[in-house]
Amino acid sequence: MNRYFSSQNRFTTLILWGLVVGMTFLLINAYRENTLTWPAGIVMGLVTLFILWVLLDTRYVLRNNVLLYRSGPIRGKIAIDHIKKIRKHSGLFVPVTLKPALDVKGFIITYNHFDDIFISPKNAEEFLATLQKMNPEIEVN
Repeated sequence: MNRYFSSQNRFTTLILWGLVVGMTFLLINAYRENTLTWPAGIVMGLVTLFILWVLLDTRYVLRNNVLLYRSGPIRGKIAIDHIKKIRKHSGLFVPVTLKPALDVKGFIITYNHFDDIFISPKNAEEFLATLQKMNPEIEVN
């Protein structure tokens, strides 16, 4: 089993941590001043916990010929035999729907016939080499 955590873009990470700290401060302040309504408190608390969960638990695992990905509550698996192509990508606009990543540099993985996912493992070259060992037919661009 090989585990790879997501690389993190400093700007994105700074914004997300700023949101967590800011929303926590707002919740505490509103509670102290007795201006916090329970629906607003629940929504803000859940959003804060969601962002925190994504920040602390975004990773990829290669095990038993399967790529497992998770980013907070977003989880899934891809059979490595079904991976057709991997492209390196860098930029704010990523032309895929599913992006369990914390960086703007990473890989777009095409699997099955038309499915795509963007991931950003920290040890990108090691990750790519391990995938190619498991499925040498993967086309890498």
